[in-house]
Amino acid sequence: MFGFLVALAVACAAAAAMVKTHACSNGWAVFYSVALLLVVQLVIGLVIRRLMKSKQDEIQNVMLKAQEKINRQITIFQRRQMSSMKDAQEQLFKMQSEAVRKVLAILDKCKSLTYWNWMLERQLNTMRVQLYFQLKEFKKVDALLPKCILMDQQTLAIKLVRLYRNEDAGLDRFYQKKCAKTKSDAAAFLASVYAWIKLKQNDVEKATQALVAARKKSDNGVLAENCAKLVNGKAKQFSNAGFGDMWYALMLEEPKMKVQRQERLYR
Repeated sequence: MFGFLVALAVACAAAAAMVKTHACSNGWAVFYSVALLLVVQLVIGLVIRRLMKSKQDEIQNVMLKAQEKINRQITIFQRRQMSSMKDAQEQLFKMQSEAVRKVLAILDKCKSLTYWNWMLERQLNTMRVQLYFQLKEFKKVDALLPKCILMDQQTLAIKLVRLYRNEDAGLDRFYQKKCAKTKSDAAAFLASVYAWIKLKQNDVEKATQALVAARKKSDNGVLAENCAKLVNGKAKQFSNAGFGDMWYALMLEEPKMKVQRQERLYR
């Protein structure tokens, strides 16, 4: 918002100066002022983008270091053949949480930039939603969801999960309004998440309808297999395990494997 106000102020001042000094006609003064407004906004936008790029690089560096640390720890677990899966998961979660909180601190430092770009706040909130979800701080997730951009498949999936966990009656409406309109792999993943939820709610019909509709937009193997199972009355064999970490990151199911997997870090 500040960016537009500054650009507008500069443009108005330039227009007033041109009119007062008779540097050009009123028509040309308006034209030059509008052009100046656009140029100033463009410059401000480029500056904000460069500053955000440096923050994104800092975030990427934090996550890469955390990933390397977690990978080393997983290797240690594999060599020691840890008897307690729960203890291993807790240690990995603690390591990941430390990295996530560092990223959240970096995002907080971007607060001043949001005054110059009103969309930036929603973009930052979208990142915070995914990060707080990983930390299992669901109250913060619920508070931020209305203030973020619901476009990428993981954020949409998180919204579906929170509607389900909160027993919100608007779940079906949200899926039809936002998720059912996605395409390709996003359509396959979101339809599969929604189908899993509907099966838990004993609504095989809606689960089947969602998968059949998604099949028209995606040839994803997991989607095709689950769709065939539901159509043939084998709902008990439904599984989203084929989506890997993307599925398990939603915390609807625990992976049926040893400690080779790690929680999905935000990228």
